[in-house]
Amino acid sequence: MAATPTGPRGEEQPLSAAKQAATRRLRRLNYFSLPALAVALVLTFIPNPPLPLLIAKLALMAILVVVLGFVSIRFSLWQRDEYWRERGRDPKHPERFPGDPPAAK
Repeated sequence: MAATPTGPRGEEQPLSAAKQAATRRLRRLNYFSLPALAVALVLTFIPNPPLPLLIAKLALMAILVVVLGFVSIRFSLWQRDEYWRERGRDPKHPERFPGDPPAAK
């Protein structure tokens, strides 16, 4: 369980919305990655598997890699957007300042 920050008198401070969202997203990433790791470890230690099992294992591992990559990329993109939101900029166009007019095409 994540530790919550404490105030000057030792009472717990509530987490900010961004930290709550980050915690929720990390839990979702762990929810998928830990069982995928367990499945991969079990399948790795099967000695001399027959060809159909080897093909099924490779297909399952490929699916796990694609899904874990997708979830990880979404998490890192969310972190990038949060970084720019904290600085008061549009995550899609961080080079613009808040008061600037849109660029002419």
